Amino acid sequence: MKRDLRSKMNNYIEYIPKPRFNYSVKGHKGNINFLTNSFLKNSLHHAYIFSGDKGVGKATFAYAFSRKLLANDKIKDFNVFNNDKVNKLIEANSHPDLLIIEPEENNKKSFISVEQIRKCSQFFSQTSSMNKWRICILDSIDFMDISSTNTILKILEEPPSNCLFLIISHNIGMVLDTIKSRCLELRFQNLSDEIMIDRIKLLKPSILKNELDNLLTNANGSFGRLENLLHSDSLKISSVINDIFEKGEFNESVYDFSDFILHDGIGINKFDVFTEILNFKLNSYIKEKAIFNPNFITSNNKIFSIRDSILDLISQERVYKLNKKQTILSIISNLNKITKLQKH
Repeated sequence: MKRDLRSKMNNYIEYIPKPRFNYSVKGHKGNINFLTNSFLKNSLHHAYIFSGDKGVGKATFAYAFSRKLLANDKIKDFNVFNNDKVNKLIEANSHPDLLIIEPEENNKKSFISVEQIRKCSQFFSQTSSMNKWRICILDSIDFMDISSTNTILKILEEPPSNCLFLIISHNIGMVLDTIKSRCLELRFQNLSDEIMIDRIKLLKPSILKNELDNLLTNANGSFGRLENLLHSDSLKISSVINDIFEKGEFNESVYDFSDFILHDGIGINKFDVFTEILNFKLNSYIKEKAIFNPNFITSNNKIFSIRDSILDLISQERVYKLNKKQTILSIISNLNKITKLQKH
């Protein structure tokens, strides 16, 4: 039974193309117009930070804009691409004027190293092979350590001509001010309910209304979050976190739960799913409390202190490559403090 459920979930995921193969940009009309007009007026900045929630289409957007530049496509519609040669080279990750920097997909390496960033410096020092532009997509800066962050800063300080940095950030608040000051930030809003409903119905045509409403609420305008929610392992993680916030209790063995998260998942990094769902629930919890209690923000400093401690733990694990199991145990310890506060 569980195997059948997992098989069905994985079949749904096959319908969600990875950004490199995705030719359909949903939403973000303002950003499309801004970058297209900058391109047509020859007024592009040397580096952009695409900020916003994970899974709202920032990477898909970066690939789409790269296709336009590398094909010298003057059409304003991001969903129209007329250069098959450029498209095929990008899909194969072999275009000589496009460099992709991202963590390895096997989940054994969850950070971007200084060696990867140095490749960017070498890449930008060369002349374009097929077009005047050379583009680097960094997906994402959240996975960089201290050494790689310092190295990228040096590149941004002396940008070569006709070179473009498209930097993706899921947590702009954690990006160094020295990096932000050298880039133009484009904020990506969460996708509308209309776009999300269309995607959910594509993935699950016979979905019941209560299931649709549940997915719509928990995905919160993010295709990436929706993708995670369709995995059975993600449903368990979400259920455990929900119990903490809604019932004020943690029924799992903390060690068993941490082992479950760290055990290899099929098609997902469960630690990233855990931190993603946790961050969403924390923000939703605070917003809900603040709506019904105008004095909540001023009278609940402890909640914000716990929230900040959890965010620091997640950030430090990525930057300093800390032990994931200990990070999970520390996060749950902080969540238990929220549970105790709710009981008072």
